Amino acid sequence: MFWKRLFSGAVILVLTLVLGYLGGPFLACALGVLSCAAFLEYTKASKVRQEGHRFNGIEAIGLITISLYYLMLLLFEIIQYFPQRMVDWLFTSNGFFTNYTIVFLCIFMLGVISILCVYIFWYPKFHVNQVAGGIFALIYTSLMMSFIYYTREAENGKMLVWIIFITSWVSDTCAYFVGSLIGKHKMTPNLSPKKSWEGAIGGILGSGIATALYGWFYIYHYNLSYKFIPIFGFIGCFGAFIAMCGDLVASAVKRNNNVKDYGNAIPGHGGVLDRFDSVLFTAPTVYFFIILFVNNSALK
Repeated sequence: MFWKRLFSGAVILVLTLVLGYLGGPFLACALGVLSCAAFLEYTKASKVRQEGHRFNGIEAIGLITISLYYLMLLLFEIIQYFPQRMVDWLFTSNGFFTNYTIVFLCIFMLGVISILCVYIFWYPKFHVNQVAGGIFALIYTSLMMSFIYYTREAENGKMLVWIIFITSWVSDTCAYFVGSLIGKHKMTPNLSPKKSWEGAIGGILGSGIATALYGWFYIYHYNLSYKFIPIFGFIGCFGAFIAMCGDLVASAVKRNNNVKDYGNAIPGHGGVLDRFDSVLFTAPTVYFFIILFVNNSALK
């Protein structure tokens, strides 16, 4: 099991490095596939899919919505090949948003409304818990995942995107080792008995230090102010805390439904959600911190 887990982890790391470097349509397609897989894992684990059934209407609408959402990301990548009139229309300001953003919101809102329509027109086939689970899965596994793409395609995103994985995976590793060595005070004994406050602090500090060091490399590369380093350190610490919350949310769902793993897509790790549960939380968090405090900072 150890070697299987190690090999799978190495493959995930290599694919993450390659796709993160390439970005663009390659990353969008990969995230689309991961989101669809994660969506189906969640609907199965949370009993949105009824026992003994292979597929249902809620899942079908969810997959269609996710596919359309990521197709819009691909459209952004090839927009230069479209007629100029269409490009101008897509990026015309319309109230608070551009038309492009409005289409994004429309896709998600229609997905949510369609799931609710399935609920009422096929009543009482589906329970309200299944409907709520399907809507939650739609946001949880696709919208939050897509912030990896948004971070990669932001200004200097080719370097900044790695902070998502540093805050998630470094904090997890540091928390494990510190918790194993000196962990005594249980963090959430009813939910995850192996997690301790000592491990959590170790994970937060480890992530903060690692992200600050990466921030030093970033500002050296772009010849920016060294005042950025504390910002990177804060992003690392806060991102680590959010990553732990993401991991605990995934654990809570599994415990509520008496499920050990979300799937077996990744040998030795379980399903896509078992490996990316914390990343789903750190991706939007890191993106907003980067946009607000790094790319738009007056410290430049």
